[in-house]
Amino acid sequence: MSDFANITAGGARSTAGLIYIGSLDDTGLTVQAQYNPKELQVDKNIGWQKKNQANQANPTGLQLEFTGAEGRSMSLELLFDGYESKTSVAGQVAALNKMASVIDPTSSDENKRRPHLCICAWGSTVSSFQCVIQSVSAKYTMFSESGDPLRATCTLKLMEASVVSNATDSSAGATPES
Repeated sequence: MSDFANITAGGARSTAGLIYIGSLDDTGLTVQAQYNPKELQVDKNIGWQKKNQANQANPTGLQLEFTGAEGRSMSLELLFDGYESKTSVAGQVAALNKMASVIDPTSSDENKRRPHLCICAWGSTVSSFQCVIQSVSAKYTMFSESGDPLRATCTLKLMEASVVSNATDSSAGATPES
């Protein structure tokens, strides 16, 4: 986790070769996987729209209009296992949830009233993926006698982002301010 500074400075890999995710807003907030994911899915949608042909046969065929490229998204599962060492994994799950939560909902600074801008890195596969967490799902599968979680699988959906900001207050879904 001390290696996180290397990730933000040009996409350097973890010395342990394990996948990292950390906040660019709070560089002390990082999670390193104990095991690398068995699968990593990266999707990229390209915006196309059918041109309105209003029930007319077009001799040149179907016409599509490019409406703009979107950022990539990434889906992965992280396994946290503290069974052998009898160590709770609640801290790693809490850190992921914190990165997905609003930084400071009561702040007068608009830049603090949004979730964290993060970075994910894993070797040459994902050298530096700047993103926001779109969703976190935690499945706890083993517990200590006192009920502390000892094993959890977290499914993350990440959305590529270079800059993040709040939507304008005038209407929900409005264009974000720069």
